[in-house]
Amino acid sequence: MPPAPLPADEAARLKALRTYDVLDTEAEQAFDEIVTLAADMTGNSIALVSLVDEARQWFKAGVGLPVRETHRDLAFCAHAILSPQDVMVVTDATTDPRVQDNPLVTGEPGLRSYLGVPLVDSDGFALGTLCVLDKVPKAPDDRAILLIRTLAQAVVTNLELRRALRRSDAMVLTDELTGLPNRRGIAIALDRAMAERQPVTVVTIDLDHFKEANDSAGHAAGDAVLREVGQRLRASVRGSDVVGRLGGDEFAVLLMGLADRTAAVEALRRISGVLHKPVPYAGTSLRLGATIGAAMMPADADEAEAALRLADEAMVQAKRGSRGGIGWASRADAERVQRVAAIVRAFDSDLGGAEILPGATVHLQPIIALQGTPAAVAIEALARWSHPQLGAVPPAELFPAIGPLRASRLGEAVRDQALAALAVLRASGLTTARIALNLSAAEVARTDIVEHIANQVERAGLGLDAVEVEITEEVLLDRVSNRTLDQLAALRGRGARLALDDFGTGHSGLAQLLRLPLDSVKLDKRFVQRLGVDGRAEEIVRATVSLAHGLGMTVVAEGVETAHQAAMVVSLGCDRAQGFLYARPMDRQALSGWLEERRSDGADAPVPLRPRRTAG
Repeated sequence: MPPAPLPADEAARLKALRTYDVLDTEAEQAFDEIVTLAADMTGNSIALVSLVDEARQWFKAGVGLPVRETHRDLAFCAHAILSPQDVMVVTDATTDPRVQDNPLVTGEPGLRSYLGVPLVDSDGFALGTLCVLDKVPKAPDDRAILLIRTLAQAVVTNLELRRALRRSDAMVLTDELTGLPNRRGIAIALDRAMAERQPVTVVTIDLDHFKEANDSAGHAAGDAVLREVGQRLRASVRGSDVVGRLGGDEFAVLLMGLADRTAAVEALRRISGVLHKPVPYAGTSLRLGATIGAAMMPADADEAEAALRLADEAMVQAKRGSRGGIGWASRADAERVQRVAAIVRAFDSDLGGAEILPGATVHLQPIIALQGTPAAVAIEALARWSHPQLGAVPPAELFPAIGPLRASRLGEAVRDQALAALAVLRASGLTTARIALNLSAAEVARTDIVEHIANQVERAGLGLDAVEVEITEEVLLDRVSNRTLDQLAALRGRGARLALDDFGTGHSGLAQLLRLPLDSVKLDKRFVQRLGVDGRAEEIVRATVSLAHGLGMTVVAEGVETAHQAAMVVSLGCDRAQGFLYARPMDRQALSGWLEERRSDGADAPVPLRPRRTAG
């Protein structure tokens, strides 16, 4: 059996495939769900995401074939990638000259039919295929071909998202000067250790005399000191330990698996010793010293940032005593930990009062149509909470502190306010927009969530056709049972719209777009705010818009803050936008003024809208 010829661009194609860093990786839910859908919805026994490597085809995902790879000479897909824009169909492999002598046809598993769509990346290279196969001859109908084309685009978009996020992570996790992990990289290593229940002694280091070296010998000398410190730290610890630079002249060391205080003290003395030796530079010696702080995880802290904060607090305490010392901290030393406790206590007090959650308020942010009349087509309800002693607690601080169950109570109170606000705005004739309500993970997991939402809407005097329900991608992937998916679909059947929020946050699974009858997808602001700066963001947005539109969904661009970003999302085909360029989140009174001003401007106001001065 002669093998398939090589594509004319084979060297460049293989180089492009390598940039995805996907070969020989573990299974991922997003791809597994796509092949399952492909097999189920076309009635084939085998479905594969096949990547054609130099001498093999390797399966990123597969059902019905109990192997992860075959030799390239046996790959139907090696023929399919020769025509990147075409679908390859084999109705009866025993009569097709390309594959009739293939051992997978003449022997086990006895393949007979094949439908493959090349996975063509943004640069035009065919990386492999999404294919379905069976052990009986068959010809695919137009519906099956369209479905596999759509799912193949989903595979490519997943690959592009995966590559972009990994590249972004690599860039943001490394300190450019020293090549060490930066603060975020250290936090991720700590999170991983915590997930594996591995104890860690967390060490933070502040260099003494660094400013002296920088000022006397120049910034080049300072850079040399920082690089030397990184090298000395790596040489003074075990290979399993992690050394990082937190910023400026601060470093961190994670002594992995070290829970014994006596052993940790010995390790810290060793580290301190190597950092109290001068650094040779340009024929001179630069004085060096270090003050060290330490905390033990999980004994002192059970969260990465808390552990770093505790160690940093210990270092500050040691420095107050005398430079060059070693300090230890406990959880109680951290102001942040105390702040979290204060927030939880105050929130619980708010829950238990005569009026449930008097500190809860709703802020409202318009979502603007980019095509046709630039009206507010939806208004997102955003939860806020304040307390007489603590003041307004920012959402980014509040939700991690109070946890999912308390967040559910806050969400319920805020939805009541949001629905009441929409009822007033509609009654006054200021808007016909829907209200976009966010559901937390805990709320989505409720078995009665559909009736609960319906009852809240009815109490406000509205119908479900006035509501959009926003579910985050993470919630959809991790928390929703098939029963709840059916409930959410029923909610839509009663008039509500369903939206997937923060799309592209790292838990991507474009197959989810087929599991639930979604009306819209909201692009995460990280992609929108990289438009015009990173060409990969533009390609990701373009691919997502194309796929969403192919499935009959609208696309909302979140986080639009500049006119350039607004112009870009319009040119890329987004249907709606939301962000500070148009309006900040505001209370109902301020929103009434904003809508009134928009009405007075008339329907011919340009897009993007000019920014308003708003409350909130």
